[in-house]
Amino acid sequence: MPANKYRITLASFMAYFVMSAVISPLGIVTAPIARHYGVSITTATADFTYLTAGILIGTLISLFIFDLVRIKNIIMGFSSLTCISLGAMYMVDLYLLFPLWLFLIGLACGVNLTAAIIVITNAYAASLRASMMLLTDSFYSMAGVLSTFLAGKFIAGQLHWSSAYLLAFSTALLIVLVVAFSNYPTTTKRPAPHGAGNANSHWPVEIYLLGGAILIYLAGFVTIYSWIPNYTQQQFNLSADAAGSLVSRLFTGMFIGQLIMFWLVLKFTPTRVIFISGIIATLLTITLWTVDTASQLNASMFILGLVTGGLLKLIIAFGTMLVEEPSPRMISFLIFNSALGTAIAPAVSSFIVDKYAMVTALQFTSLCYCAMLALITISHVSQRRNALIS
Repeated sequence: MPANKYRITLASFMAYFVMSAVISPLGIVTAPIARHYGVSITTATADFTYLTAGILIGTLISLFIFDLVRIKNIIMGFSSLTCISLGAMYMVDLYLLFPLWLFLIGLACGVNLTAAIIVITNAYAASLRASMMLLTDSFYSMAGVLSTFLAGKFIAGQLHWSSAYLLAFSTALLIVLVVAFSNYPTTTKRPAPHGAGNANSHWPVEIYLLGGAILIYLAGFVTIYSWIPNYTQQQFNLSADAAGSLVSRLFTGMFIGQLIMFWLVLKFTPTRVIFISGIIATLLTITLWTVDTASQLNASMFILGLVTGGLLKLIIAFGTMLVEEPSPRMISFLIFNSALGTAIAPAVSSFIVDKYAMVTALQFTSLCYCAMLALITISHVSQRRNALIS
């Protein structure tokens, strides 16, 4: 039924909207949180590590939960957990529990982000799947703009710091209502007939190659926006504001790039877009540590965002096309690798900077992009060879 398909698609998009509406206001709420609880701003900022840890654990749980519980119940349950935890931030005024609420929100978002991709994979044919996945990124970017705007207005209006999350709370509540009146595909495992094997019990090696490509790509990507501000302040004597604007350029380019890629994958195969985007992005990462002026770096950051806006979702979409019926566990595996790459990037890049220099961390990103491109190429060649043999 088309109406039901639209509802579950909207709920999937909103899952990414909620995640962004929680993360994006971080720079706005940390100071009010620090004042409210009487802690340092660095302590308040560090507490958000519990949020990212929860996301990682949520994607790990996703590896098996969809085999055991109906996806509708999972989305409703974890969206409700998001609402309860966001509400508890305001109702339970106890700093000791603040990290717990962040962890539970991250946990719920980690599971729901995976559920969203599983729903889209099941609801759309391969020809439309990549485009629909790209739209989840557009909702993520849209929420980033709206949530930071509203958070700034609410905080400036002397409202409680948790008012910055009213948008996330109301959207999570809307997801619960939409899901309650929707039908979802079955993802729980059904016993196979006696003597019959499960075609999806063993994934092709290309899936593991793509998982590695996603992990390496995210590790490199996060390293870029983690160290570019500090590197440019050191290298070009930029102010903190000017250095921070470079990251804004990257994400502005990504938002525009997501819209462009949405159109491109309707005209061309996802693999062709992936390779063109990956090659240009790899070359652009080299300019990050070789350009001579801040203005050149500013242009490189914007174009890098432009060509990689939807790259992650296209790689995931490509992975779902490698098997006839992609299982929830396989999709969860790909998304878990994205969360793992994001999680390890700060530690790995910090080690490189401590051992060598900030420019070495940027050179590391070029190496990551080269490795990502190599793994995707091997996976694509292997897939085509297997298709010819069969």
